[in-house]
Formats: sequence, structure tokens, C-alpha cells
Amino acid sequence: MSNDAKDPLTEVLTEIAPDNTSTEEINTTEEVVYIPAKKMRKLKRRYRFFQIGFLFLVALFGFTIYANYDYWLFKTLIANNYILTDNLEELFATHIREENRQSFRRDFDRVVISVFTGHLHDRYTYLYSPQEHVAVREREAAIARTASVTSLSDDTVMLFVPNLSRIARDFVLDNRETMAGYSNLVLDLRGNSGGWLVDFHRIAELFVPRGSVLSIEETRLPLFTRTITSSNDPYFDFENIIILQNRRTASAAEGLILALQYHLPNVITIGENTFGKGIGQVTMPLTGRYAVRATVLLVNGPDGSNIHITGIEPDIPAGPDDYPVDLALALIEEMGQGTTMPS
Repeated sequence: MSNDAKDPLTEVLTEIAPDNTSTEEINTTEEVVYIPAKKMRKLKRRYRFFQIGFLFLVALFGFTIYANYDYWLFKTLIANNYILTDNLEELFATHIREENRQSFRRDFDRVVISVFTGHLHDRYTYLYSPQEHVAVREREAAIARTASVTSLSDDTVMLFVPNLSRIARDFVLDNRETMAGYSNLVLDLRGNSGGWLVDFHRIAELFVPRGSVLSIEETRLPLFTRTITSSNDPYFDFENIIILQNRRTASAAEGLILALQYHLPNVITIGENTFGKGIGQVTMPLTGRYAVRATVLLVNGPDGSNIHITGIEPDIPAGPDDYPVDLALALIEEMGQGTTMPS
């Protein structure tokens, strides 16, 4: 190499150095930075956690693709490529309301849910359209607002609970002080088709001792099977409780009857055999304001029995023409005179 040849590093330094600075004045020696051992171990641990988290996400992504490959392939094949679109239009129109229609691909999952649930032969498992979901909530609220408390005599009050909902539960709680002033209660559950289990539990807690089993919710996964117990001391202490029931008394209302019958010796039922719904559903929101409702629970009584299909037999059979309220008052009067309660 000739003496006239310039070192490449010198050329670079010459370019970045100010005009009044010679290349000889620039320190080209690397500065060594020392990281304390403790900090280095901490950085290594963080990096290791990052690697593990990244690998976990990659594995999860891969598993998701693998687990759903068949469905995604089928969806793409039908929604995007099926050539007989008139057939698709007919099918989609059957399951998706016209005002909710978007596209084959966007509506595909909802149609699949609707078709599948329609073949389960389970009237309680189905797809909610946005309009149906709102209508159900509005209808539930309107029915709940018909709850009432009526004084039947100086010592007997009647509580009509039309469904088991937040509104109906709050009504009972708001009127408990008034009802507690009476010795006897006629609990009218005729036509009560049920509702939310949590509201049935809250109402039952007003009657039964703390720690009492209210219901046993049995699922396919043992992890989610649970026994619900009363977490409060009872508020009411009625001498007699007469429950009116009929063929439309169902679900959570039947659960309330079972809980009161099991834990209280002073409960008598009058009316017809109840509907017999010992199963429970959950409603999960979907995209587009849709929702899916599915049967996921066996709702058993405190003793573990289930009344699905069979219902609850009344202690005293009575039809609507037998004036059940009058029968209840006559029964309370008889018991007040020392007559033995029916077993």
C-alpha cells in the first residue's frame, strides 16, 4: 500500500469531523460499558420470559389454526366459493332476518349456529337475533312489574311473584318490611315461568337459615359444578307459608319451591303439578348484537333430586276453578285452630 492511500476509517472521520478539527483529535478507541452482574441476570430473566411468552403465543396460534382448520376451510369454501348462490340465499333467508342480512361470509357463523341448535330438539337452545334479544329483556321487565303485595286478612299477606328477575327480586326486597308484619304468607307463583337463578337464590335467602343449600348446579365439567348455599340470615319468620302453583310454574320458580319445602316445615303447596324444568341456560353475546342461549346446567334441588319433566306435585291439588287463594285462607284458619298440616 502506498503512503498516499487513505485509511477508510480516516476518510469517514474526516467527513463527520468539523472543519476545524483534525482526524488526529478524534478518539477511535471503543468505550467498554460494564453491566453489574445482578442487573445482567435480571435482563436475562426478562429475555427468557419474553422468549417463553412468544413461543407460547406461537404455539397457541398454531393450535387454534389446527383445531379450527376444518371449519375455516368449509366456511371459505361455501361462503366465498359455492356457486349455487340461490340455494345460499334461501338458506340464509330462513335463519337471518332480512334487515339483519350482511353478506354470506359475515352471516355464515350465525346461520351455522341457528341450523345446529334447531336440530338439537331443545326449545331452550337457540340463536337470538338483535331484535329478539331486546324484546325478551323488555318483556321480562314488563312482566316483573306486575309483582304485587296484597293484604288478605289481618294476619295474612299474599306476595305475587310473576318471574324471577332483578326487578321482581328488588320488589320483594323493597316490600319485605311490610310483609314481615304478617304472621302468614301466601306466595303466588302461578304462571311464574322462572328466570335468573341468582334472583331465586336471593329471594330464598330471605326465608331459610344461613348455610342452607338452595340448589345444586351440575355441569358436564366438574370444575363448574357447584352447590349454592344461603349466605345471609333469614329475614322472614312466618308461621305458615302457602305456595300457589300451576302447570306454568317452572324453572327457577320450581327451584324456589324446592328450597322452601326442603328447609322449612311450615310450607304447603296448593294447585297443579308444576311444569317440570330442571335445567338451566346461559346466554352469551355474539358479534353484531346477536346472542346464543344454550342449556348447560342441571339444576337440582337441595337434596340432589331433579324435577325435569316430572315437575312438583302439590300437597293439595286444586285447579283454577277451585279458588286456590280461598283454599289457602281456609287452610291457614284451620291451622290456626290447631289442625294438623298436610304431610
